[in-house]
Amino acid sequence: MVLLDKLDQLHFCKGMPAEYLRKLASVGELKEYPPGAYFFREGQRSEYVYVVIEGQVALEVTVPGRETTPLQVAGRGDLVGWSPVLGLGPMTASARTLTRCRVLALHAPRIVALGEDDPRFLVEFMRRTAVALAGRLNATRLELLAVSRDDAQAVS
Repeated sequence: MVLLDKLDQLHFCKGMPAEYLRKLASVGELKEYPPGAYFFREGQRSEYVYVVIEGQVALEVTVPGRETTPLQVAGRGDLVGWSPVLGLGPMTASARTLTRCRVLALHAPRIVALGEDDPRFLVEFMRRTAVALAGRLNATRLELLAVSRDDAQAVS
């Protein structure tokens, strides 16, 4: 199956047992988006978590009194929009394509249901989600430090 070959090459899925890759493929749907399209918007609910197969996606937030603020750019192999699989409610950011993108849209409730039958699968998926989240938080922290430094230099 072509999808399985692609999944094994993506950072989020690299080294995942073939059995788990098959499970992901069974709850996923390949989708394509043109530049400027949204996977989801901040404040909306979503039932999907996305693995970027190709392209770049801007993660953006709305800051009161300011324009939409880009946080980071996600690319090939990155996990985007994990809130639904964690049961966190509305999305905390928007995901807008910068280029043409192909993604695997994973149906979060079905991932959780698979985990009820195979807890080791869910532990592996959540471990990888936690690693992706930690990386995203660290990158955000570094970005905030850079912004603070730039603001301090502008005042001096």
